[in-house]
Amino acid sequence: MRFAIPSVPASAAAARALRGCVLAALAAAGTLAAGGAAAQNCANFGDVLASSPFCPSVEWMKNRVITTGCGDGSVYCPNDPVTRLSMAAFMKRLGDALTPVDLAPVAAAGSVVTPGSNPGPVVCATPDYAVTGFPRRAYVNAAVILSAPTAGIDVSATVVYSLNAGGSWTAVNNSDQYGTLYSGASPADRVTLSPFGSVDLAVGQSVRFGVRLGQLAGSGNVTASCHNRVQIANRNGAATPFDVQSAGARQRGG
Repeated sequence: MRFAIPSVPASAAAARALRGCVLAALAAAGTLAAGGAAAQNCANFGDVLASSPFCPSVEWMKNRVITTGCGDGSVYCPNDPVTRLSMAAFMKRLGDALTPVDLAPVAAAGSVVTPGSNPGPVVCATPDYAVTGFPRRAYVNAAVILSAPTAGIDVSATVVYSLNAGGSWTAVNNSDQYGTLYSGASPADRVTLSPFGSVDLAVGQSVRFGVRLGQLAGSGNVTASCHNRVQIANRNGAATPFDVQSAGARQRGG
């Protein structure tokens, strides 16, 4: 049996055509390889691999704008020395990232409300807070004084938050506080409830906080005075940035 052996192109034009095909194939392979390498980059830095044990730390710093990379920001320059001037910039950005944002405390005094049962009114609502840069955690600590009931009533207070400018509210788990008001007391009976809780926030959210009053038994209006304090902290913080009361204290009399 005889086999045909392909002939080598004899003309210079055919040789150039063959070389062009080979170069095009090599260029395509290089593009695919580069794409694969880019997919393995850490925090979009071209000189840090996602497999590096330092990648989580690099990502943490970039997400909090502690580092912005080198040059046009496409590389991290992991082996470059750090000058004292650069160190000052890094430390300043770190401090900014870890310093809790203290929303101005919201106070309301002398508002006559009907606690309601499901859902009750929201009092002491804060302005909206926009989450930018990196995830946060909000710590909410409120105090609500309810007094002057028209009848005996069991009341509750719960920390709530809204992601749609107060259109709807979500309760923070395990933040309920309860108390009982008695009618006919002289001076007027009152109860202080201190709900608190924390909420994890994602980048892009706009959130406000408040306290929802509830009516568990009885009926009637109450006068509500409240104070609501919210701190927004780095979600990776090791501890709550302020002390909170663990329970509400019931008070009778003036």
